[in-house]
Amino acid sequence: MADIKWLPDGQKAFDKVMAAVPEGMREGMRPKILEMLAGKAAGKKISKKIVEKFVSEDLPEPQRSVLMAALGIDKQDSSAQAASKRTKKQWKVMGKVKKADDLAKIKKLGLQLLCSEKIRITVGAASCGLARGSESVAAALEQELKKQKIKADVVMVGSNGMSYAEPIVDVIRAGKPRITYGNADSNRAADIVTALKNGKIVDDLVIMRHDEQKPAVCIEPIKYSKGKLPKTASGVKEYSKIDFFKKQKKLLTRNAGTISPERIEEYIALGGYTALAKALTSMTPRQVIQEVKTSKLRGRGGAGFPTGIKWEACSKAEDNEKYIVCNGSEGDPEIGLHKSFIESDPHAVIEGMIIAGYAIGAQEGYIYLNDRYLLAIERVETGIQQAQQMGLLGKNIMGSGFSFTLKVKRGGGAYICGEETALLNSLEGSFGEPRPRPPLPVEKGLFGKPTVINNLETLANIPLIVMHGGKWFAGIGTPASKGTKIVALSGNVAQICWVEVPLGTKVEDIIKTFGKGTASGKKVKAFQTGGPSGGLLPAKSLKIKLDYESLTKAGSLLGSGGLLVMDEDGDVVDMAKFLTQFFLEESCGKCTPCREGVKQLGEIITTIAEGRGTPDQVSLVARMGKAMNDASFCALGKTAAAPILSVMKHFPKELEKRMIKRIN
Repeated sequence: MADIKWLPDGQKAFDKVMAAVPEGMREGMRPKILEMLAGKAAGKKISKKIVEKFVSEDLPEPQRSVLMAALGIDKQDSSAQAASKRTKKQWKVMGKVKKADDLAKIKKLGLQLLCSEKIRITVGAASCGLARGSESVAAALEQELKKQKIKADVVMVGSNGMSYAEPIVDVIRAGKPRITYGNADSNRAADIVTALKNGKIVDDLVIMRHDEQKPAVCIEPIKYSKGKLPKTASGVKEYSKIDFFKKQKKLLTRNAGTISPERIEEYIALGGYTALAKALTSMTPRQVIQEVKTSKLRGRGGAGFPTGIKWEACSKAEDNEKYIVCNGSEGDPEIGLHKSFIESDPHAVIEGMIIAGYAIGAQEGYIYLNDRYLLAIERVETGIQQAQQMGLLGKNIMGSGFSFTLKVKRGGGAYICGEETALLNSLEGSFGEPRPRPPLPVEKGLFGKPTVINNLETLANIPLIVMHGGKWFAGIGTPASKGTKIVALSGNVAQICWVEVPLGTKVEDIIKTFGKGTASGKKVKAFQTGGPSGGLLPAKSLKIKLDYESLTKAGSLLGSGGLLVMDEDGDVVDMAKFLTQFFLEESCGKCTPCREGVKQLGEIITTIAEGRGTPDQVSLVARMGKAMNDASFCALGKTAAAPILSVMKHFPKELEKRMIKRIN
């Protein structure tokens, strides 16, 4: 924008902002930021103060915190942060667990927080909710409650998966159904509070009602509605009859959107840490491992290796010092699944890690998180601190003699660090590149000691398996792919969301039921599972089942759970170019086949995308793909050609359109 005028300090501040934006996003964000700054300046020259005010007030999390840090702004200076401060309280834990029986007391205290005589209003405050203004909604609700002289607690919770409907607000009154509102921006706070005061419902915002909460752990359901259903609520669909939830199997995500991720008592109220108590008081480490083996749980990070076998190998390693590492880095572009989950229920992962440490004989663990996931890091660190204060982490947990400590380690979000030995190098402070095998990490891993590395979602399954048993878990899913899978649905869909479904669910059902088809209303042309390494599959494959075997047979991957949809106007060649460019940027460069091969693939697909492709280039990609698969050091190089190869296989006509027309 040529008409923008700057003061010197304003130009300098703007340059700092742009330098803090990831390189691949700068080109797209620059004009948008300039346009918003121009509006903020209202015809005046842009000063440093205007830039700082724009960053601290107009940007959602986590971008706000990153750019504020780049400018050196104290978070307390932000009025948006002040709004957050009104709704976010620093809680002190309510008791200490010295023995397993003490959990029952904490559970009662937690239940009083979740459903007592006092009105409770929750606001979805995972990143998806914060990005759509949930902090402002919470502040507006508090102001309106005070104005109308209603005593109620406003609590920030996680996401229930309906990202498309954020901000989401739930109203809970003693003996009445829990009412859920969607798209409840701050301008509607007065309507929600007035309806609450008058015993009514805001019809144009209401999504559903909950008559009860059914935890996945073995405890009694929480009854919200008691006695006769109020007439105003009778016309609102109950949670279990809403397709979005009826067709899920919410085990891992059972607490998301209900509990405060910053109150350990609420996690315990819904059965949290009961599995840890069972493992420490009535099971040997070998019995825990056997249950995990019986469950046939496979790693949720992509490779799908049997978790119990990995644990058993590490437990047998002859070393007194061992480690358990949780990989929550999530290097796949634009998925955010791990982020949403751990922002909503960090204790599910923490409990799983403590049990894993007990099983393999480790006394120390690390949770490896993307350093751009600021909210996730904050909530996990809060969770660890609260678990320590309550005696669930540290020395002699529950009087069992078992001690375990847990730390958060920030990673740069590199895709290569999804490879477990590259992650170990990063944890040790070295460059994130894979190590030679053997030895395997279970033999020689972190700091040269036996180490188990599991995906975040894998570890969150462990409390459920310990509580219900391996046979129960093995009864969910397909014969070879057991349990459920969290899926992040994105791209050209009408409803962006994240859901939990049994493995074996058809991709078509996920897109239709939860995504409500494409956003454009047009037919699906292609979809992608497994992140960049999964390539693209055509619409004729929509009936494929979401499990390890079916997707591998189709030439794709289950991966960490991303499902990207393209409609019939989508350009698969441009998508292949984007994914190949991603591989080029993420390659660690350690091995020649990947380092040089990805560079050449990028040049070839760029030439094709520009309409200058030749048949010789297409055949070269096929040969390169095979050579890279055979010779690359890790899975990044082995699958780097997948995006182009999948277009060659499933969309040959799209490539033909980009070929140079030869003149005879």
